[in-house]
Amino acid sequence: MAIVGSVLAFVVFVALVAVTGMMRLPRLDLTAAGMYTISPGLRAVVQSLDEPVRIDLYWSAEAAKDAPAIVTHAQRVQEFLREVADASRGMVELRVLDPKPFSEEEDAARVNGIAPITVDGLGRTLSLGLVVTGPTDRKDALPWLNPGDEAFLEYDIARAIISASRASKAKVALITALPMDSGFDPQARRMTPPWQVLTQMRQLFDVEVVQPAADRLPDDVSAVVIAHPYGMSESLLKSIDAYAMLGGNILLFMDPLCESAVDPGAPEGFGVVQQSSDLGPLLPEWGIEWQPAKVVGDRKYAQRVRARTATGLATVEYIAWLIVPKDAIDSADPACGMLSNLTLLSAGAVSAAEGSAMTMTPLVRASDETQLLDASKLGSFADPNALLREFAADGVKRVLAARFTGLVKSAYGIERAPDGAPKPATIVVVGDADCLRNETWTQEERLGNLSLGWRVFADNGSLAFNTVEQLTGDKALLSLRARGSVQRPFEVVKELRRQAEERYLKREQELQERIKAAEARINEVQARKSADQMLVLSPEQQSQLEDLQKELVAARAELRQVQLGLREDIESLGHRLMLANVVGWPIVVAIAAAVLGMRRSVRRR
Repeated sequence: MAIVGSVLAFVVFVALVAVTGMMRLPRLDLTAAGMYTISPGLRAVVQSLDEPVRIDLYWSAEAAKDAPAIVTHAQRVQEFLREVADASRGMVELRVLDPKPFSEEEDAARVNGIAPITVDGLGRTLSLGLVVTGPTDRKDALPWLNPGDEAFLEYDIARAIISASRASKAKVALITALPMDSGFDPQARRMTPPWQVLTQMRQLFDVEVVQPAADRLPDDVSAVVIAHPYGMSESLLKSIDAYAMLGGNILLFMDPLCESAVDPGAPEGFGVVQQSSDLGPLLPEWGIEWQPAKVVGDRKYAQRVRARTATGLATVEYIAWLIVPKDAIDSADPACGMLSNLTLLSAGAVSAAEGSAMTMTPLVRASDETQLLDASKLGSFADPNALLREFAADGVKRVLAARFTGLVKSAYGIERAPDGAPKPATIVVVGDADCLRNETWTQEERLGNLSLGWRVFADNGSLAFNTVEQLTGDKALLSLRARGSVQRPFEVVKELRRQAEERYLKREQELQERIKAAEARINEVQARKSADQMLVLSPEQQSQLEDLQKELVAARAELRQVQLGLREDIESLGHRLMLANVVGWPIVVAIAAAVLGMRRSVRRR
């Protein structure tokens, strides 16, 4: 009977597993970062779709069977996409396709831009990407779902769904006093191409360039980009003010000393001047503090430039020009999280004004070795050494770019929306406009008259594109932040390895020093010998060589012992973890079950 009972129990268990595997039962997400829980922002996006969209996930399951890290990541992606489809109430359809060689799925993947990625040194390739198709067959693809970018998976999916569900590109108004668009250069007697940042923005958005002297903003814009406002008409300022009052999205590149500006009153191609951006009364009334004539000097992030000194040309630090590293950029913000560095020229600081109703989120910070410099002292190119001599850091980590959200107060007394409902605006302020110029972030590669494309060496362009994309998307995108990663490093193992490597490197360095000392002693003895005895080892040299060989053998044995100890420590840790998982936790569960059973028995009695 016991055998029959065991068999029946096993059959029931298998049946339950099969049934639950086919059913979509409610599940509880117990991961520390909530990797399988969709945020309210994404839930609102998929539930507010007017027409259904389809997500095609291309995943080479068979090709990746020997790559456990990618397999685990792909499983998490599939589970998360299923949660998105379930939350959409039928507005999102999910298909998982395997692009096997010479299959229709492979052809479809290639057409949609899902190219295979080489995953090892043996030439093995696989695909892990997705395509979102909207109601008008408008598509948005994520060609490679990198495990390293898993923190931004939710944001990327939300952005792709919003982009594919649109019937056309988002409309963006660009207001600038900079020569960003194409024009005629009278000195070179030819047309100058537009800046790369504008060229690429036109590929992503429907960009309408608005002159500073214009009367008003265009209708139905999803976002407004203002690069170095200067000489703007009052009527245009009022139009921008009204747009912000209605909950507008604005990306603002201010500059205390714009080195790319031109005098609008001078003939085209002439009159290059250095100006401070001027947005009239808007920023103070909106609750944003901006100092128009102060440049942030930063000793730690200063660029090294070639400058003339008292002893001639030399490479020195120019504290007014900065290279901002990754650790000074907000890694949790989807628009900035994947940026590596930014190049800023004479940037200013931004902050929330006292009593401001706006909420400020810093995006880019200077280091703690900063000082505010008078823009008037910098001129065309100030003496770097003089700036260094006068530099005195005040310990303030100033904000170079920030996002402001909330209700704005009109600078011109404009009333709220006609329905009376307050609408929060989103305003991103960057303290530099020169960062949009080609020379600060990209360089054209040429072969004679042939252009080979543009090489990017800083992420200035990505900052602009990502922010505009975020602003033109659904408001829910602005609430999405980077998630934690479920890739848990073995911190104890890493610490064991680090300690062993320290011992190894320290001992290796000691050994090399002793070898050099022994060789020096041999050379000293050799130098005292006569010419006819140079090829003959003296007893002293022979003894020193023998001692050296013994020392080498002993040192190698010690190094092997260090490595052996490292492996033994790691294996011992693995054994303890295995015992805890295989024996410890089942015992804990059994004890908990017994306690619960006893409590129920007591209650029944």
